[in-house]
Amino acid sequence: MSFLVNLISLILINFSLVIAEEVECQGAILRVLDKATNEKNYFTTPLSQTIELYNSSIIIHRCVKVESEGQNDEIALMTHKLKNKFNKEEVFFGWIFKSTQYLNAPKNPIYDIKLEKCLIEDPIFLNNKESI
Repeated sequence: MSFLVNLISLILINFSLVIAEEVECQGAILRVLDKATNEKNYFTTPLSQTIELYNSSIIIHRCVKVESEGQNDEIALMTHKLKNKFNKEEVFFGWIFKSTQYLNAPKNPIYDIKLEKCLIEDPIFLNNKESI
């Protein structure tokens, strides 16, 4: 009897496993919207590069394209350091998602930060594809 229960459990676990395909990327494109002026700026950055803004800095540590059950998404691990009005630093360290941008996003009173795209190739070399 216990063999049958274990066999059924094993079969159900195998059917419920979701196989996700991940592609490690070398950079990212971020959209930074100034909430006061509604001006959009796009930053193309390699991993571990610091983006300096007026009141904060951003570093993308990892960017991954994920496909799971036909659903595509792109996620990035980032650090966002914000200097608040008391000149103290608030740090956000977490994953941001392209598909659900406000699920887990850094809080910034001036800027709205969104992941636009993960770049498979290093963005430093994107524009220089000519052979020497």
